[in-house]
Amino acid sequence: MLRLTFFLYGILASINIYLADSLTVQILSILGILFGLGIAISWPEPLPPPPPPDLWSEAPDDKERDMKLCSNCGKAVDQKWSMCPYCSKKV
Repeated sequence: MLRLTFFLYGILASINIYLADSLTVQILSILGILFGLGIAISWPEPLPPPPPPDLWSEAPDDKERDMKLCSNCGKAVDQKWSMCPYCSKKV
């Protein structure tokens, strides 16, 4: 909406050039055209609205992967692994 307002301001300033008799008013109208159309072209697009608060779901309570403990060092390793990556012993 703001870009449209500056664009209309530039258009009205260009009409004012043809209707004005004074050189000072014509110079000010040219500056108005440059300012209004410059802002209308370079003004950034507005940001999209923020996402709704219920967009993200809660994290699941259970783990996604099954884990087991290493019999040597006691750290958790993946259920499918046969060797512990921490102590290099067989699980």
